[in-house]
Amino acid sequence: MDNQQEPSLEMKKTELINASLVFARALGLTLKDKEGVVVDAVGDIVFPDGIKKVIVFKLDDQIHIYKCDEDLPEGTVVRMDQKSEGSEAEQA
Repeated sequence: MDNQQEPSLEMKKTELINASLVFARALGLTLKDKEGVVVDAVGDIVFPDGIKKVIVFKLDDQIHIYKCDEDLPEGTVVRMDQKSEGSEAEQA
């Protein structure tokens, strides 16, 4: 295979970014404001500082990722409420 037929590394990065943006948009269309879902670090997912799970949630038309300190099962739908000390999750 010559160089013209091989996908470039840059193209792979672009495809990955586009796929991430599509999934973020799909979540934004699916979740209500301040609603989120618990996601475990499994497979190739590696979070910094030994974080084992996160909450992916929508706030002000943007998707956010926040560490989950509670022992909630993956897939649990939560409601994010603003507290004076930061965001806190409550099961929906």
